[in-house]
Amino acid sequence: MRLVSVETGLDDIKAHLDTCGYEVMDMAECIRPVEAVIFRSPVCAETSAARAGEGTVLVNATGRSAVEVEGCLRERLG
Repeated sequence: MRLVSVETGLDDIKAHLDTCGYEVMDMAECIRPVEAVIFRSPVCAETSAARAGEGTVLVNATGRSAVEVEGCLRERLG
């Protein structure tokens, strides 16, 4: 199961990714390494980029539906 961190407040995306088989952690509570970070806020983007390890996928959810975000993850994580 792929572990992803999702910005607090993106509940529709969290719920959809959970149904698609991802292990979803709220960004505010995430202390483990993750394969991908989903964000909408520029502040979260900067924080996530600074904390993300090499190879961590960053997905900006601005203007994207939950299905589109999942599609980006599928494409980028393989």
